Amino acid sequence: MSTLIKLISARRALTSRVPAVLSRSYHDDGVYGYRVRKEYQLQDYDAEELANRMDNGSLLRFVQAYRSHGHRGANLDPLDIMQREEILALNPERYGLTDPHKSYNLAGILHVNQSKHDKSSKEEATFDTILNHLQSTYCGRIAYEFMHIPSASERRWWYYAVESWNKPTLSAEQKKRIYNLVNKSETFDHFMAKKFPNVKRYGLEGAESMMVALDRLFEISAKAGLKNIVVGMPHRGRLNLLTDLLQYPPQALFHKLKGNSELPANTVGSGDVLSHLANSPTLDYQGKQVQVSLLHNPSHLEAVNPVVMGKSRAKQMNLMDMEDKSCALGDRVLGVQLHGDAAFTGQGVVMETLGLSNLPHYSSGGCIHIVVNNQIGYTTPAQNSRSTVYCSDIAKMINAPVIHVNGDFPEDVSRAMDLVFEYRDKFRKDIILDLITYRRWGHNELDEPAFTQPLMYHNIRARQSVGKMYEQKLISEGVLSAHEDADKVSKDYYEVLEEGLSEAEGYIPSDKQHLQGNWKNMLHPTDYNTLPRVDTGVDEQSLLDIGKQSVSFSDQISVHPRVDKYHIQARLKKLKAGKGIDWATAESLAFGTLLAEGYNVRISGQDVGRGTFSQRHAMLVDQDTEKVIVPLNNLKTTLGDASKTGHLEVANSSLSEMAVLGFEYGVSIESPNILPIWEAQFGDFFNSAQVMIDTYVSSGEAKWLRQSGLTMLLPHGYDGAGPEHSTSRIERFLQISDDPFDDDMDVVNPNWHVVNCTTPAQYFHVLRRQMKRPFRKPLIVAAPKGLLKSPVCTSALSDMASGTHFQPILGDTTVNDASSIEKVVFVSGKLYYDLVKERENRGLNNKVALVRIEELCPFPRNEIANELSKYNNADDYVWCQEEPQNGGAYSFMLPRLSNLLPSGQTLKYVGRKPLAAPAVGIAYRHREEQATILENVF
Repeated sequence: MSTLIKLISARRALTSRVPAVLSRSYHDDGVYGYRVRKEYQLQDYDAEELANRMDNGSLLRFVQAYRSHGHRGANLDPLDIMQREEILALNPERYGLTDPHKSYNLAGILHVNQSKHDKSSKEEATFDTILNHLQSTYCGRIAYEFMHIPSASERRWWYYAVESWNKPTLSAEQKKRIYNLVNKSETFDHFMAKKFPNVKRYGLEGAESMMVALDRLFEISAKAGLKNIVVGMPHRGRLNLLTDLLQYPPQALFHKLKGNSELPANTVGSGDVLSHLANSPTLDYQGKQVQVSLLHNPSHLEAVNPVVMGKSRAKQMNLMDMEDKSCALGDRVLGVQLHGDAAFTGQGVVMETLGLSNLPHYSSGGCIHIVVNNQIGYTTPAQNSRSTVYCSDIAKMINAPVIHVNGDFPEDVSRAMDLVFEYRDKFRKDIILDLITYRRWGHNELDEPAFTQPLMYHNIRARQSVGKMYEQKLISEGVLSAHEDADKVSKDYYEVLEEGLSEAEGYIPSDKQHLQGNWKNMLHPTDYNTLPRVDTGVDEQSLLDIGKQSVSFSDQISVHPRVDKYHIQARLKKLKAGKGIDWATAESLAFGTLLAEGYNVRISGQDVGRGTFSQRHAMLVDQDTEKVIVPLNNLKTTLGDASKTGHLEVANSSLSEMAVLGFEYGVSIESPNILPIWEAQFGDFFNSAQVMIDTYVSSGEAKWLRQSGLTMLLPHGYDGAGPEHSTSRIERFLQISDDPFDDDMDVVNPNWHVVNCTTPAQYFHVLRRQMKRPFRKPLIVAAPKGLLKSPVCTSALSDMASGTHFQPILGDTTVNDASSIEKVVFVSGKLYYDLVKERENRGLNNKVALVRIEELCPFPRNEIANELSKYNNADDYVWCQEEPQNGGAYSFMLPRLSNLLPSGQTLKYVGRKPLAAPAVGIAYRHREEQATILENVF
């Protein structure tokens, strides 16, 4: 034996010197926004344990079989409809283990009645004891999947945690609390069914244990020192959670149920449906407090998931900036995502969001996922809704462990949550609690589920509720009195709800949750036209200093020679001249000046560090080590009264649009002091994130009074790239704007701003305007492609100097005699430069005026009217665009511009003909179309 131990020790010493993975310094603690996750390593087997594993190989394989397959034999399904089969891997005879009385040394193999991580005493047990222990541990009402995890340390932690787990004995008070939770949930649903029988409330009946899981999670989180929990969930059980644990006033709920607005009277908003309500109370657990923020959600299932992650991370980053370096991701903030079983496997955003969980600049220190598993999706049974055994199998793509638990047993649910929290706290990774339940009614209370699942619902309707079963258990244990305690909880809560209903008519919604906390210095604009124009210029010396620092780096960094020549040296030359400032330089000046004023900037998307078109280079990569630096994070200047310099976070994302945009929206609603930017690789790539745009970005303020300063950069422009890389679909954003249609509508407060800038200075100003206004609005930028490095599309530093600002339109400054103008051409975007060149070639400078509309929404009525007043002799008015007639801004501009034209004049259209595709994919046809546009304009 001693020789074997020596061989094992030598082998371990050799392998310990071989790195497990190739180490890269591409992201490290030197880059803002990236913190190395806390590591928790469990001690490896010692040589004696390894030797024992070899000596008792058959027993080891048997134990591993239970760890891998025990969940398949567990008692998890309240309805007992899950398909079961004989699990041959759990048959001891297959391993030659036939003597129940034989005693085994368990060192390095199994933990029976041994304290966690305690190796001080050897442990032995008979095979009969071993078998009973494995059966009760892995095949009970709680089951585990963790053997797929690549980390041996994590797997060993699970062995210890599960097998050595002395399940805590709950006190009478703890059991009563659990009973109160399930009883009150059931009482609430009965009250709603009686008082509002025609309302789709998406009750929790059948899954009342969800309340137990969340209450336990909130309690142990508070006691562990977490300050904030951000929760996203779908409809099911939302009202139960709100009115109980999350302290949403019953009178407010019933006020809404009676058809009234949930928004304060002094605000203008469309409101939302009952199942999207939210609240953010501070909960107290034995003197330990934690704020729980339930986010608003749309009816698009799972869309809230990345929003939870983004808000959680932004909240944690803010706390880490204020605390010392010992504060790690996940120390103070926890993201919690609740899912339905069918949606968890069916919605692609789930996969995209899981894919962000361990990435630099996106991880929030691990989310806890709770799947409220109804075993059905609307009317679709599990076998038709997924191709996997469990709905939780999708999470194995990130090697997340899964705990399955039978929802009929709330005490087991509470215990399972203890392990869920402990894993997340130790390893700061995502983990899944699969809460297997059922749905007592249909998809909603007005459905008849027996149409499609008659046997399932015959079973359900013959069952006692979770609350009644647990009540009988506690009565039998003497914890509850059958005629006093059991009835009192339900009776008291029913009276609370009755009182709330009686007060509903007189309830006045409070605005205390709107523009509070981080947002207390913001305001809700009621008329955009009445707000003073924001001066976004900066003194030229500061611009020059910041511009130089944007490309400054240590001599110890070796940059790529092309980056040095065409980016760094070229920028320094332009800055010295004070002119020829290109798009990327103007962007850096906007970022740098905002940082100097104390704001943070975060730019996220695919390849944003370099830029899709190799224009940005906000981060420089050492050619020898791949170490990254972000020069703007080393600014040595401040502007105004800023107490500290902000940070630029450059977040190269995964190849995802929907989850990443949702993540950035979550960042944007956390604080008005960060400028969150999402850049699409090409403008039309936002298609994959359309749900986020429709349900959050465009309408979040109208529905929930939630402001967002999210900025979307969408590269746009017809250059022969074909159907998929030409247009950012400006028409879609304009179509869902709420900019007034008629001139007699004097109140203008659009849901977002849509711009198509033609100069770097304009881009500089519009970015700074995002942060300098006393409110936040999403900004949609039809960003350029070909203009990024064009010598004709440049600005001077003076265009960004103090006293300058964004201009919604740019009039024709080349016109010397306005009375000679016969034709006025309105244009937006890069086509302007083609028109300028063609007008020059034709000698029409004194005949045709080119008016650039830089801001499409809100429509700049006053500015355009003032510009038109100069051209009294014009009798021809044209809207010119590159896009097909059924795309671009034409449909939006036609009625609005027509209202401003002189009496009797009409607006002519010049552009491509209507087309089903966004653009042609044939090069010669593209050139012909472009030539035709120029011909028809002049």
